[in-house]
Amino acid sequence: MSRSLHGELMAPYQHTKEQGLRVHHLANLGGLLAIAGLDQQPPDLLLGTFLEIAKRLPELSAARRAEIASTGHAKLDERASAKRAWKSWQRAKDLHAVTLTSSQIARVIAALGGTAPRDTAQLPGAMAALLDPSA
Repeated sequence: MSRSLHGELMAPYQHTKEQGLRVHHLANLGGLLAIAGLDQQPPDLLLGTFLEIAKRLPELSAARRAEIASTGHAKLDERASAKRAWKSWQRAKDLHAVTLTSSQIARVIAALGGTAPRDTAQLPGAMAALLDPSA
């Protein structure tokens, strides 16, 4: 078992395939930030910049959006990472964040005909196994 930053014992954590895909997608987004040369900026400035961009993006014309996307695509092609970034983006579109309590997960497991483990740390894995028996 490993220890947290505060010294408490922690059970080994196993993430689902979907969580792994999400982490991979977020890592790719961080790579885009680095490619743009923004990785040395402070987090508050970056977030403020992203919020400003998010607010302005819907106001851009289709032509301007295409122009900006073309610039980004050319930069990705330079780095030979366009395929990886697009694949990650496509996979991430099929992911949905859902927050459930332990008792809700136990009810889903029961509804799927399974038996919920007593250890709440094992609930997500048990539910995932019932939802995707081929995994």
